[in-house]
Amino acid sequence: MINLKEHFRLSAIYTFFAAFPAVLQLIVYPLIEGEERLGPVDFGYLAITEAIVSVVFIVCTFGMVTGIARFYYDHKESRENYNKLVSTVLSGIIGRGMMMMGIAVVFAPFIGSLFSQPALQNFIEYGPSLIIAGFSRSVLVTLLALYRNEKRLMIFITVSLLSGLLKAGFQLTGVLYLDMSFLGYVHGTAAGSLLVALGVIAWSYYNCGLHYDRSIRRSLSSFVTPLFFSDIILWGLLFADRFFLLNKPGELGIYDNAMKFAIGVQLIIQGLSNAVQPEIYRYLKDGAVKRSAELKSLANLFIAEATGIIIIAVIPVMLFITTFYETDLRLSSGLVTIVFVRFILTAQYKIFALPLMFAKKTRIFFFVNSAVLVLNLAINWFLTPVIGYYGAITAFITAYFFQVILVSVLQHRIVPITWNRMKILYLPLAIVILAILLEMAKLFLDANPFLTAAIFVSFSLCMLGMLYRREIRAQLGNLAFR
Repeated sequence: MINLKEHFRLSAIYTFFAAFPAVLQLIVYPLIEGEERLGPVDFGYLAITEAIVSVVFIVCTFGMVTGIARFYYDHKESRENYNKLVSTVLSGIIGRGMMMMGIAVVFAPFIGSLFSQPALQNFIEYGPSLIIAGFSRSVLVTLLALYRNEKRLMIFITVSLLSGLLKAGFQLTGVLYLDMSFLGYVHGTAAGSLLVALGVIAWSYYNCGLHYDRSIRRSLSSFVTPLFFSDIILWGLLFADRFFLLNKPGELGIYDNAMKFAIGVQLIIQGLSNAVQPEIYRYLKDGAVKRSAELKSLANLFIAEATGIIIIAVIPVMLFITTFYETDLRLSSGLVTIVFVRFILTAQYKIFALPLMFAKKTRIFFFVNSAVLVLNLAINWFLTPVIGYYGAITAFITAYFFQVILVSVLQHRIVPITWNRMKILYLPLAIVILAILLEMAKLFLDANPFLTAAIFVSFSLCMLGMLYRREIRAQLGNLAFR
């Protein structure tokens, strides 16, 4: 049986500290935004720089977040092999980071020429800082995945706190005292992230030594290479729409501001996933049939928590944007509901993907995500130039919907698990459909976004409460008994 008290404790810890840097970012944005500070156009440029940082992160990481989380279970019994694993992964990230910096410096004029906006054309002015930010993120995210699986909570908490505080502090310093533009933000992000990354690198090498084991690297490569290409494809799913909106930087800034808050929600979901993933892997190692009840219960809890958090977050985020923003970025509050439900689909994808990851069937993700990316790009190509960010929203919801369906079918065939499909598939999809219908009603009837958001939250929580009424009663009964 699942220890619910321990599950909720770990979920709370991982969720809070995974989201902590993102929450600080959401506090930083209103402080640097305003009529005399950064406006929608600058935020549009920040959307493009974040897309570049994410590419650097993916290349430097090369799938090692999942790789180190999975191979930890193969090497944890031998301290020597464990040290080689950690050091090999870390050395690979550093090598790829140096390669990316070389490419950025040598090809800076060419990269800058790809942009039509003068502010983005001098790539050598901000490109190296983007490389440093992406490299630092790679180091921190990869090693935090290891600490999570080892359940080294104090190290996980310390690194997460330092990462969030230093990055936010340097971002404010960069914008307010170095350069009142997106450049100050970029340079501040690089400085704050690098300080923590260098400390973690030094501490890891001190404890594990300097190794680069070719046998471990070969076994990792066969596992993570499909994941790397899949991550590149997922990057396309997440960021391609920004480039379709690049000719309208003001509209891009409004859309991306809503997405920034959505990414904060995604990190909360990631925190929940961080608590669930080690337990699911442990149950799968014992045998999916033997541990079927525990797997089902854990998946139900994860989807309920993720969906509930997304629903509850909608109205507070809308109020935050309308209260603390001064420029046209306030318009992004009207997009919160439809943008947030995207990550309900992401939560479903994580549940169906984990058994395939554990079975090392990583090539599946390359083919699935390639098909999904083509669909996403096609919809963006036809709709985004015509209807703006609603074309991008249509593209990502459609693409993620097909991604969930495809992965759920493949997972059922390869690693059969008797999920409660009403709880982890049908109800979340019904909530997404409700959000789509309300968004259409808002547009056609010119309704107040807060009204449609209130309807969405009320109906969604009612549906969730009805389906999980037994679990809710059981928990309330336990609290009353205590």
